[in-house]
Amino acid sequence: MHRTRLIALAAPLAVAAAIALAPAAAGAHAATAPTALVSAAHQRSVLAVPKFIFHAGLAFGAFHHFIYEPFKAGKFTSGSFFSKLKNYVEAGAAALFVYHETKLALADAQQNKVLKVLVSPLTAVVALFNTVLSKVKGHSLDAATIGTAESQVSSIESQAQTSGSTVSEAIPSAKQLLAGSA
Repeated sequence: MHRTRLIALAAPLAVAAAIALAPAAAGAHAATAPTALVSAAHQRSVLAVPKFIFHAGLAFGAFHHFIYEPFKAGKFTSGSFFSKLKNYVEAGAAALFVYHETKLALADAQQNKVLKVLVSPLTAVVALFNTVLSKVKGHSLDAATIGTAESQVSSIESQAQTSGSTVSEAIPSAKQLLAGSA
């Protein structure tokens, strides 16, 4: 009978101990999950800077090389029909490429605290490059649109440099232009 009382008392104590220890055991697993989430978010934030520099460099390099400089040189309005057509085809592929790459640079800027200051200007540039793309398709590029795009690109490059992320312009390959992305 004495043994029966001990078992009867020990069973509730074991259940109480299991209940008391369950949150501690669950806490050990719960602490690991947020740490993993924070680590993944931190890794995306750290990787956002070089990705931003890469995408912005390609976008701005393509804009300057295939759209801005030929426009300044008058290659869209002078020369033979085939010369103008070639320049418009190159500018169209470049405009599509620039639009895509600036959207990727914007997504990277949104993931990093240092680059957050560039989100608003990049959003405006994405919209502007959409306009440039439609004007290239319609063969109606104008100096105002090209000038605005150039000033906004220069502004973003200087803001990025101020934040410690210097954008080095790169000219994309023909394969990258035709694929529409890097």
